[in-house]
This record gives sequence, structure tokens and C-alpha cells, in this order.
Amino acid sequence: MSGAILEPGQIIRANIDHESVKLLAERLYGISVLELTELNGYDDRNFKLIEDPNMKNPLITNHSEHGYVLKILNSIDSQNPGFVEAQNEVMNFLGARGVICPKPIRNIYGHLHSLETINGKQHVVRLLEYVPGELLKDVPKADALFYQLGEFVANIDNKLQHFNHSGLMSREHIWMLNKVPELDKFKFAIKDAEKLDLVEEVIEEFKYAILPRIDELEKGVLHGDINEMNIVVVPKEGSKTDFRIGGVIDFGDMQYSCYVFELAITMTYMMLQTGDPRTGGIVLAGYTVNRRLPDDEYMLLKTLISARLVQSLTIGAYSIQNDPNNEYILSTEKANGWELLKKIRKTKLDPEDDPTDWKKIANEFLTRS
Repeated sequence: MSGAILEPGQIIRANIDHESVKLLAERLYGISVLELTELNGYDDRNFKLIEDPNMKNPLITNHSEHGYVLKILNSIDSQNPGFVEAQNEVMNFLGARGVICPKPIRNIYGHLHSLETINGKQHVVRLLEYVPGELLKDVPKADALFYQLGEFVANIDNKLQHFNHSGLMSREHIWMLNKVPELDKFKFAIKDAEKLDLVEEVIEEFKYAILPRIDELEKGVLHGDINEMNIVVVPKEGSKTDFRIGGVIDFGDMQYSCYVFELAITMTYMMLQTGDPRTGGIVLAGYTVNRRLPDDEYMLLKTLISARLVQSLTIGAYSIQNDPNNEYILSTEKANGWELLKKIRKTKLDPEDDPTDWKKIANEFLTRS
């Protein structure tokens, strides 16, 4: 079942209450929970735990001063233990190479994950050290931060050239960019005719402009979901308003795929933060300082970014029908994803002031800097 992909009508998030989460933490990790907060999650359930300092378990030798995150994977990814192992290994791999990211914690049985039955479904449960800092979405938007993010992502991609794991080879997921044609199954959730036309146009363009090229594109292990909720930032020394990239979290969309997909995804989410396509050029500037982007791959960016927006908006519209209270799902809608898509798809752009001429914008930024 390692290749299972979300189908319409499936409910894959774990159905669990806070009291049961505390019991899981105590039974599996010997942690007596003092505070519990649910964090953002699309298909998974994530809970921040602060342990009771008076009830520390002697079996845990390294207590995390910032707390922990108990992750309960969705029922589809929980069928693929090899992928879970790959996530744990990649976090240790990057951590050993100076990239700040969560550190997996062994349970009282010595394992980095376990398969638990929760309300009749099987879900993988893991514990990670909590990475302190602010999420990028919660700090002032600054070109310097977008540029640094581009550098940071390219640096991760470069490091992961030396990482491989068999658990990534069988990984299939609806959020992988090469799965854009699968959106045909979910587009019924788009009720507006104009938006549906746009979705269908982008899906068809992806099929003829990207799919035939995939085998030619440079590939490696990607984080797969660099967005404003997966990047941790910390204040610059002596400042409370200027921030720098601190670390990366949530490797649940990790995959072996095309490097240009990683760049396109990062650019997409940063443009959503500002509503301005030009922001993508700032990210590109940082990325290409650390990693070369071939011209033929650059030419694919507009289609790939359009595809990621359509993917996010379509799956988001479908998921809202299933889970109308999920704030994480609503974020792309709130961030004016449709307006950004229309700006990028606009056919009559001023060649002197084209907000999607990202290479020109990147060069101008680097010259100014």
C-alpha cells in the first residue's frame, strides 16, 4: 500500500481528543504532559507538548528544553513505514550538517515510531524535539528574508544530493507536483465556472509542457513543501523586528523528484505571502547564488508555479468541504491564491514591467544589493 494516493471521500486525519494524546505521550514516551497545544496540520495531527518538570521519566536521557511535537500521521502515509524511516533519517542527516530541524526521539521501546490503532484506523506516532522560533508567516515580510530563504533552500538541496533512502522510491502523494493531472478527480469542488476554466487550463498545460520533460530534469531528494508555516525564523542579533532563517520543519512531503519543483514551490508560497509575483524573483536570486538553474528549467517556472497554485486551491477547496474548520487549509484561500494565479496567467503583460520576468527581477535585486 506504499503507493496509495488520496481519493475523493477519504477521511485520513486521525480522530483523537487531547486527553487521548496525553495518554499516548505517557504510554509511548514516558512524558507526563503539563501543557498541550495543537499545531497546524493539513492531513496529520501535530501537538506541542510541554512536560511536567516534576515528573520527568528517567528513561529519557535528553530532555528537550523547548518541548516536543507529537505527530500522528494520516492513515495513508502510515501505511508506508519506509517513508517514515526516511523522514527520521533525513532530519538526523541534515541536523548533523548544520541545518536546524526537528530531532526524532526514541520511544520507551527504543523505536523512532510506532503504529497505533486510533478510533479503528492505524496511524504512525512519532515524537520530535520542538524547534523554537517564529514561523515565517508571523513576521514582517522583507525582501532580505525571501532572498535568504532562496539561499537556504538551495543549500538544503545541495546537502541532500548525498542522501538517499529506499523509502522515498515508492512514495506517492497527491501533493507531489507530478501528480497535478490527478487533480481532475477533485476539480468538482471548484464551483465557480471562471475558476474551473483556469484550473483546467493549467492542468492541460502541465500535461503537455511538463510531463514529457520530467525524465530530462535534474533530480534529487527534496523537502517538497517549503512554505511560510514550515520555515522557522529567529530575530537577528540585537533586533526585535529583523529576522533571519532559523530552520525548517515538517518533512511529510519529502520526495525524490525534480529540483526545479522545489524552487517553484518555494517561490509560489512566498508570492502568496505578499500577493506580488515579483517576490518570486527575490527567492530566485537567493536560490541561484547557491545552486545553478539551467535555462531550459527556468522556462518551466511559470507553468510549475501556476500548477502549484491550482494544486493548492483545488485540494484546498475539496478539503474544506470535508474539514471546514481547518485553519491550515483555509490559508491559501485567505492569501488570495486566485488573484495571484490570475496575475501570473495574465496574457498581456508589459514586457518592460513584467512581474513574472523573475530572472530580470533577480538580476536587478542582486545588482542593488
